[in-house]
Amino acid sequence: MSEAALRDDLLHAYHILDADGQASGIAGHLTARLPGADRFWSHRWGVGFDEVRADGLIEADFDLKTLRGEGRVNPTLHIHTRIYRTRPDVTCIIHTHGKAGVALGCTGMVLEPITQTGAIFCDDIALFDEFHGIVLDTNEGDAIAAALGPRRGLLLKNHGALVVGASVAEACIGMTVLEWAADVQLRAAAAGPLQRLDVAAAAQSKKFLLDADNLGLRWAFLKRKIGRSRPFLGASA
Repeated sequence: MSEAALRDDLLHAYHILDADGQASGIAGHLTARLPGADRFWSHRWGVGFDEVRADGLIEADFDLKTLRGEGRVNPTLHIHTRIYRTRPDVTCIIHTHGKAGVALGCTGMVLEPITQTGAIFCDDIALFDEFHGIVLDTNEGDAIAAALGPRRGLLLKNHGALVVGASVAEACIGMTVLEWAADVQLRAAAAGPLQRLDVAAAAQSKKFLLDADNLGLRWAFLKRKIGRSRPFLGASA
């Protein structure tokens, strides 16, 4: 993937998540890097997801120093830098404070494989059962990276949710699924005992939904949809 394509996907991801209700004011953050790079792209600190534009993206290094662009990135992005250091397979990291994700984490539960769509997180999500305040140093970033391990997602108790992906598309789709599945689980738990998917069925659903072609089709749809309501993005094919 070219840098231009990476930045275009990142820009669309901000607006897709904003439309999904996961903007988090100025608190949420997305980053993306080219494979293996020790620098990343993000948005300017103090700007909401709906306000991000292509010319407002910032390239920063792992010390959070601006390399290209105007302004500075979110000071809590050591959540991201420490994951990138330990996960060369990760291209994009998303952290939001969606209501359902926060609520599920506050219960001390982790996401259970109870829906076909939510099966993408089967055996692939954990709970970070700690909260030491705002993440402003690398030590807390290291703790979060260790809790994530090789997984796709992490619920941060009393805080929010985090999803990683090998592409911006994979991470963004994952975060929308996590918020939806967390909401379904909270509703189901309020109604009665949770009924988990059969192990084999969950694995089959996960494999199908994470197939590169299927992810590509879903991502193209999401970009077209957000492009129709926000014309400055363009209705991407």
